Amino acid sequence: MRILQVIHGYPMRFNAGSEVYTQALAQGLAERHAVHVFTRYEDPFAPDYSLRQERDPDDSRVELHLVNMPNSRDRYRHEGVDQRFAGLLDTLRPHVVHVGHLNHLSTSLLEQAASRNIPIVFTLHDYWLMCPRGQFMQMHPEDPDNLWAACEGQEDRKCAERCYARYFSGAPEERERDVTQWSDWVHRRMDHVRRMAGLVDVFLAPSRYLLERFRDGFGLPASKLRYLDYGFDLGRLAGRVRQPEQDFVFGYIGTHIPAKGIHHLLEAFGRVRGPARLRIYGRPRGANTDALQALARALPGDAAQRVEWKHEYRNPEIVRDVFNHVDAIVVPSIWAENSPLVIHEALQARVPVITANAGGMREYVQDGVNGLLFEHRDPEALAHALQKLVDEPALASRLGARGYLQSESGDVVDMKDHVHEVEALYARVIRDKRASRQPSKPGPWRITFDTNPDDCNLRCIMCEEHSPYSGKQSARKAAGKPKRRMPIELLRRIMEDSRDTPLRELIPSTMGEPLIYDHFDDIIDLCMSHGLLMNLTTNGTFPRRGAREWARRLVPILSDVKISWNGATKKTQEAIMLGTRWERVLENLRTFIAERDAHARAGGHRCRVTLQLTFLDTNVAELADIVRLAASLGVDRVKGHHLWAHFEQIKSLSMRRDPEAISRWNAAVLEARRAVEENPLPEGRRVLLENIHELDAGAVEDLAPGARCPFLGKEAWVSAEGRFDPCCAPDEQRRTLGEFGDLHQTGIQDVWNGEAYQRLRETYQEHPLCRSCNMRQPVEAAR
Repeated sequence: MRILQVIHGYPMRFNAGSEVYTQALAQGLAERHAVHVFTRYEDPFAPDYSLRQERDPDDSRVELHLVNMPNSRDRYRHEGVDQRFAGLLDTLRPHVVHVGHLNHLSTSLLEQAASRNIPIVFTLHDYWLMCPRGQFMQMHPEDPDNLWAACEGQEDRKCAERCYARYFSGAPEERERDVTQWSDWVHRRMDHVRRMAGLVDVFLAPSRYLLERFRDGFGLPASKLRYLDYGFDLGRLAGRVRQPEQDFVFGYIGTHIPAKGIHHLLEAFGRVRGPARLRIYGRPRGANTDALQALARALPGDAAQRVEWKHEYRNPEIVRDVFNHVDAIVVPSIWAENSPLVIHEALQARVPVITANAGGMREYVQDGVNGLLFEHRDPEALAHALQKLVDEPALASRLGARGYLQSESGDVVDMKDHVHEVEALYARVIRDKRASRQPSKPGPWRITFDTNPDDCNLRCIMCEEHSPYSGKQSARKAAGKPKRRMPIELLRRIMEDSRDTPLRELIPSTMGEPLIYDHFDDIIDLCMSHGLLMNLTTNGTFPRRGAREWARRLVPILSDVKISWNGATKKTQEAIMLGTRWERVLENLRTFIAERDAHARAGGHRCRVTLQLTFLDTNVAELADIVRLAASLGVDRVKGHHLWAHFEQIKSLSMRRDPEAISRWNAAVLEARRAVEENPLPEGRRVLLENIHELDAGAVEDLAPGARCPFLGKEAWVSAEGRFDPCCAPDEQRRTLGEFGDLHQTGIQDVWNGEAYQRLRETYQEHPLCRSCNMRQPVEAAR
């Protein structure tokens, strides 16, 4: 995928929470995707809105596009920024835009992306969309006892009167005039922001508190809101070794702004008695830092000497530079913070947290379990919490050991897992955007790509290519022919040619094991970026990565995973699918379904799981037991097809070989239907049966008299060599239908609309292969 992140600052120029998170996410996504970041720099000597390119100094895979914004205070729209962003969209053509913050940029960037039909994901880091100043705090510079008072909600006149007119106006007599002007400004701003918010496809909230506040206080639809906590590089947060010191050390990490409550922390620390120190880490901010240091110098007794002002650390070295030198972290913010990164980082490093009982802060800290809570905006209550740890230093170790409450292990979300979730979300919004557009060109709704028919780790007896009865692979090897493997460039080009068509699904190789294909990850990425689902057939071994890792990668883009399954017992399964191991594939199936269900419970896409059989004389007696097994495991569907008898040695296994075999088949069908009714899935649904129908005695010659082809005009196949094929019949038989085109030389649209393919659609029922095809369903079943 081509991903464009948007954030109002990027480390190391800007190093607050949303900026740090965006950098970490961009670096995580860059493992597999082309990641670009649109952000700002401030250079008063360069032209406003000038654009420059850089690379992330910590990860050169991430490309930065920086727009110059030295004069953006309290403006929400900048036409110059919009123009730069529009040009970047046209150059990059991103598959998704992910916004982290628009302050100091331009809210109408969203309009530029939406007008190009690009999906938009927006992570909410604070209240800026619904509060023009971002933190729901009012300004009362003339009332020291009520400075930075909490604000309960946005109102146009209140914003003007209590914030903007006070902050920007001159003499008091000018304020009433300015209140009216600012009230109009706030109204226009909020009206515009609401319209822009309507263009966003999904909002992510890293705390449930923030999600509820945007839903209830701003009216964002619940269908567009999703809770998703931040992810972290766990390796970066490992290995804390507390350096021994005589004093108990409290640490503060963050910016020197009033909302962060450092003034309350200093006041509280001045009341603490005993051997304690306070270390304040962060970049100095001119007058703000000067004022805070003056407060520290005025603390009673020797408290001023016990406050240390430390350098701004680099985030990758937070353990070495900060956590190794503190016993507890204090988050004293006087605004209701959302989901502070520092809380997560401290908990992961097993450092206890002292924070307020408000907002997203209390969502991740439980009093007396992994930290201490104090009454929000109350320095005296904060002092009591600080004193508790000074008096009981062993308590800090006990609280720190618990870590993150949302996991049994105490670990925060691993960035690798977080990236998987974000990727899945991108894939879903891209898919929804594609589905919302009417196709402007004809074409198949599904394409099967025979990516690697010569690669398999099993030798199933009925396989056209790899059966011990086949000899095809040996013949190819003896003739010096290379293995057939589709060039990924061909697949990419066909995907591009299929834009604006009805295409919705892609199937990788159904001959051979597709998970062995060298470019399988590229196919996953193509599905994500083109808004397609994958319909996967695999043999249950999950080679290379195992079932759990494959499930995490695949589930978000699968419509269905069809796992080849040919018995209800170890003996039957292993006799048909040579090389498989019953216990292993059974455990793989359980693991895959558990991951699928966990993804769905978290609000993600739920794919279908299918057991796919070849109906054989050797497994027909176990058909009902396969249904029972499916129901017990949570499998959605049991599907199959009758045998294509490629070899003389297996003709006797066909259930269509004679009337007696058909009679046995019909009895098995009835028993399978009873098993469906008697064995519901855990939530009460029934296992679906597909292609499991009773047959007439004449099915020896024609399985479904009068039935239409389920594929022509709907689906397409592409061979590993690039040949267009009209159906999934065995290769030798399918070649008798004609030659339709080489997709290395001809576009798929030209073949689809070409004379040869259209002629087959009109005349296929006259063809012997089509009349005897095993894939058709009886007419009454197809209705």
